[in-house]
Amino acid sequence: MGAEPHQVTVDARRLRVPLRWLAAGVFAVTYVSPTAAQIPGTGTAPRDSVGTSTDSLTQAQQDSVPADTIFYNLPSLDHGAPAGFATGVWSWDREAILVSAANNLAELLADLPGVIALRGGDYGTPAALSAFGSGAGGVRIIRDGFEVTPLDGGVADLQRVGLGGVGAVRVERRGGELLIELTAYRYDDGRPYSLVEAGTGQLDTNLFRGTYADPTALGGSIAGALERVDTRGFGEDEGGNRTGAWFRYQFHRGDRAGVALDYRSMNSQTEVPDYATSARRTDITLRGRLEIVDGVVAEVYTGKSSHDVKDVREAYDFEGGSRDQHGVRVAIRRDGFWARSAFRLHSDDELPTHRLEGSGGFTRANIGAYGNASRATWDGSSVFGYGVGGWLGPVAGVTVFGSLDGGSYAGPSGPVLDELPAVETPAPPLPIIPPVAPPGPTALIADRTLIRLGASASLFGVTLAGAGLRADAGVHYPLGLELDRGAPNALGGERYGIEGWASLPMPMEGLRLEGSYQHWDSDGPYLPKRIYRAAFMFHRVYLETGNFELWWSLGVRGHDPMSVFVPDDGAGGPGGLQTVPFYQNWYGQIQARILTVRLFFTWENLAVRRNLQNFPGRLLPPTRSFFGLRWDLWN
Repeated sequence: MGAEPHQVTVDARRLRVPLRWLAAGVFAVTYVSPTAAQIPGTGTAPRDSVGTSTDSLTQAQQDSVPADTIFYNLPSLDHGAPAGFATGVWSWDREAILVSAANNLAELLADLPGVIALRGGDYGTPAALSAFGSGAGGVRIIRDGFEVTPLDGGVADLQRVGLGGVGAVRVERRGGELLIELTAYRYDDGRPYSLVEAGTGQLDTNLFRGTYADPTALGGSIAGALERVDTRGFGEDEGGNRTGAWFRYQFHRGDRAGVALDYRSMNSQTEVPDYATSARRTDITLRGRLEIVDGVVAEVYTGKSSHDVKDVREAYDFEGGSRDQHGVRVAIRRDGFWARSAFRLHSDDELPTHRLEGSGGFTRANIGAYGNASRATWDGSSVFGYGVGGWLGPVAGVTVFGSLDGGSYAGPSGPVLDELPAVETPAPPLPIIPPVAPPGPTALIADRTLIRLGASASLFGVTLAGAGLRADAGVHYPLGLELDRGAPNALGGERYGIEGWASLPMPMEGLRLEGSYQHWDSDGPYLPKRIYRAAFMFHRVYLETGNFELWWSLGVRGHDPMSVFVPDDGAGGPGGLQTVPFYQNWYGQIQARILTVRLFFTWENLAVRRNLQNFPGRLLPPTRSFFGLRWDLWN
């Protein structure tokens, strides 16, 4: 909102399903568990490590179990195609996230083949990702089943999606959209756990991230995280910061059922005059999960997401607001087969009023297949997306694979808006001039198709993979964030390309060279002709005790000149497409673990290139080094 206080009226269309009904359903799911006969306060280690259920233990055996082995997690619904270049899936567990040294989601995913990071500057400025040239509606983020809906543009601003308390990340690089799934911390030990991450570096940059988890607190389990990164930036008016918090309380009925209450908030601030001074995103969810029978898990959830902008300028008077989301999810895993589905109900036409989606697949010896389909309604228009894929092998070390993604995809053209403020009648009989609200976001719908066919081979530790690509888009849209908000659309077209990935062992033990390359016959918005990644990566564990571990990497990320959408210039110019120079960032990092303490050092832009930019005139820092520690603490 702007400098003037506004009284906001409530639109009757906001909530179409009574919240109390869904909340009652969430709580009810925990009281129909088939384990209702369990003795309260007892349990087992996670199912991944212990095959015997609590029901098979006698009371004497339960009483003899050490307290720090008794803990629970909610049943998991995280099924999907296996990770790999052939499937276009990449994943990170908690250890891999720590090793990556990423401060936010955009940094974590920066090395994915064919993925472009789009940043408006340093910390605090908007950030996004694009794959195969996608804009609005091209990135979806799912956090523990709850969709992180794009409230501030056509995609969610990644500057306000933190990694605090995140235990796993999974990315599906589909032809129509980049699907990012975040899973919060899951307990793997019965003792309280803490993680402290702190660092400092050039440009007066400071980093802190702290996580605490107690699996046996307040009659259930609790977990929370705080994170902050701030910098003065490079040049004038470049300072900024990000500050976030997460809290979760779970009530368990064994490992088969439970209720979880989640709160997440992230605030970003910047001195850059092109962007809002301060913006906050908050998500609150309540969910209940039940493992109906072995391998079949159901969930019902309800939640609210809000977008709050604090800037005295008139352009931000109406930006902001909250939106509800309710849903049901079901997941099945049996004998190499998996399937999952979700129905999501939203409270406003600026988002899909409802969305139904499903995916499934199977893995057998030397063969596998997967598929997905979704249908959503945006402001009265229906969109349908689909995808199928599979692989055969390895046979004699060779695997062949292919996939087809297509359909229509949609996203909002800009930020959600508050309702029109009520106007008080002045005492004197003067004409009333109500404030004029900008038009709300509209649905941007585009048809996108991607065909991908390839093969991979492994021999003597060497892995090589390649694929041919055919991408077709009816229209290219801007992201809808402040980076390019208001820019006109661009016509799409058909493009052909190739991509490859390689992993090569080096003579030094523990050292490998890994890289990826993507080349297109013609470029497009957010899609340069060439995108490349390469890095020497080292990892070894020393000493018989394994108490010393070392990682280091030296690599490069780059791409050719790229056309990007830009908004109007504020003087009547319509905006459109402009080209930014080629991008090349040499980087290095090293991390050493001694017992549970990790010391790290990272250095971006080793070549000190002073023209790095993802948008015209929005220069990125010419160089930055970080150093600090990460410390795991138990009990």
